[in-house]
Amino acid sequence: MAWLPVDEAAALLGVSRAWAWRVIKERGLPTRLERMGRVYRTLVDADLLALALGKEPVGGKEEEPTGLRPSSGTRTAWADVALVAEEYGQLPRGLRWELVLRTAERWGVTPEYAYRVIRRFREEGAGGIAPKVRRDKGVHRVPSELRQLILGLKLAHPGASASKILRIIQLNDPDLLRYKPYQNGSTINTLSASTVRRLIKAAESIPAYRWALLSDEGRREFARTWAGHVMAEYPMQMVMVDMTRCDVFVYNPDEGSAYRLRIHVALDVFSGASPSLVFSREESQVPTDQLLILMTQDKSGLAPGWDIFGIPERIYWDNGKVYRSEKSEHFARQLGIELIYSRPRVSHTRGRVERFFGAFHQEFEALIPGYAGQDATERDSTQLKRLIANTRAWVAAGMPPEEDPYPNRLLLEEEYKARALAWLLQDWHRKPVGRDGLSRADLFRAYVPRHRLVRLDLGDLYLLTAYQTERVVRGNGTVAYNGRTYYLRPEDGSLLPWQGQKIVVLDVRVLPGQPLRAALRQPDGSLRVLGELIPEPLRADSLEAKAKRLADKAAIRAVREAAQELTAQLGPAVRFEEILERLSGLAPLARRERVRPMAQELPRPSEEELQAAAAELEDGLDDLIWEPIALGDKWLRERGLLPPGEGEKGGDA
Repeated sequence: MAWLPVDEAAALLGVSRAWAWRVIKERGLPTRLERMGRVYRTLVDADLLALALGKEPVGGKEEEPTGLRPSSGTRTAWADVALVAEEYGQLPRGLRWELVLRTAERWGVTPEYAYRVIRRFREEGAGGIAPKVRRDKGVHRVPSELRQLILGLKLAHPGASASKILRIIQLNDPDLLRYKPYQNGSTINTLSASTVRRLIKAAESIPAYRWALLSDEGRREFARTWAGHVMAEYPMQMVMVDMTRCDVFVYNPDEGSAYRLRIHVALDVFSGASPSLVFSREESQVPTDQLLILMTQDKSGLAPGWDIFGIPERIYWDNGKVYRSEKSEHFARQLGIELIYSRPRVSHTRGRVERFFGAFHQEFEALIPGYAGQDATERDSTQLKRLIANTRAWVAAGMPPEEDPYPNRLLLEEEYKARALAWLLQDWHRKPVGRDGLSRADLFRAYVPRHRLVRLDLGDLYLLTAYQTERVVRGNGTVAYNGRTYYLRPEDGSLLPWQGQKIVVLDVRVLPGQPLRAALRQPDGSLRVLGELIPEPLRADSLEAKAKRLADKAAIRAVREAAQELTAQLGPAVRFEEILERLSGLAPLARRERVRPMAQELPRPSEEELQAAAAELEDGLDDLIWEPIALGDKWLRERGLLPPGEGEKGGDA
């Protein structure tokens, strides 16, 4: 019996190493692990492998059993070493090295190692080659105080890496990084990031320390994983969201192709009812946004009996990229929903939604033509090709109802969606669950809190999930988006007042056909919608171009009037004393002493008053020339226009 390494036996028999391993596993051939030098290799009986492959036996040289290796530590190995050592002592010096070479080849070690084993056996006996246990095995060489400091910093900063913990220690006291691994030795070691990492990993094997490192949500998720399921006390306290691929091929008459859709579902944990169900051709952000919006809307107007809706307190889903996206987190943050992510590579905590998918596949899809099965082994490609050909021929004929070959054709995509919704509302929601005979929909309606049934505006939700892109307004009041030029709808105004500034283009993709919208970002981060954007007309003499020009002129006039009003309010003639009085808290001045922002318009005098004034001026012409100020005071005093006591001093001068 020739024991050879698997790769050497495969090369000797003319087969690949992978094929040799496959034959060994299928036939259950015996193997053994043997150390050769510093590595362990798997040996196989080459003769048995040759018989299993239908080849002639190798008949090679037998290998020594593993028990003769000095490193095995068995009595047989020590006896072999004793025989070699005895022969070594009897040979002359010139022949001893040849014995060492033959022994090293037989043991599978280097000649130097074989010589050291023989020499130690001759000097110390069997105890010289027996495996020795390190005296410091299982003893920490890092001082206990330094270990406690590292673990304490990890508890204080659970998200900190080993390098950051090392940096924190270095910034506080660099001398702490140097320690003596042996108490009585003189060696000084420096703490490294790999050592910190090993200490933390060793501490995480302690359940108490691992629990202390978890966050509050991590501890709850640990409890969910341990219990194996997620619990809720009332409807809409927690909603479980997931998606999977459908097992039925559907046909698209517009594209002339057959494919399998993806189903996205939100499932209430307490009742098991579904507030939203969405189908899509790919896994992207758009169907996820549609699912979240549909969850908050009352759908009984479109689908009678589907009054399962509300704003959940928590959403429980996996770590998919669409669930971890910034848009999903933004939507949940605006509505006050807490997001909970399941632990990676743990699926039994999502057992409720997985059971829904199982019922959907087995109770609904398995009865529909075009069922592909859970894997490719259950798929009948011949029948599928026949169904696709029948469907394509029926669609090419115009889909006449009297010539419908169903069930010998595939369902159209819209037909499949309608049947899936009917199964959800009539079968899944109405099936009795529990001992009281209530259905899932009855449980939801009976126990859902009223404050969870908030009705939100659908347009606001569309804008909440819209894709936001910043664009700079051009000089003519237009913006460029996706290779086209857009301007604000004339009914909503014009973008001319914001030329050269940035606006946000809102692209609503959850509902096809939605127009683009322009919005201004406010200082608090919110958006103020200006209106809808429409493509720029191609002809300057069109009615659309004329309406745009009129809207631009109206916007310019509005801006000019607003600028004039602002100038009047903040101009030099503004009553600044009122601002000073309001800021200082002093009593207001008398009305007559206040500075007027502009002259008041006096009433126009009559003809008789003008003639009388001209006669008076002719009589007192000399006074007007020599004393104009006194004449003016006298004229005002006679007509009662000057307050008593004011101007008398000036008149006497």
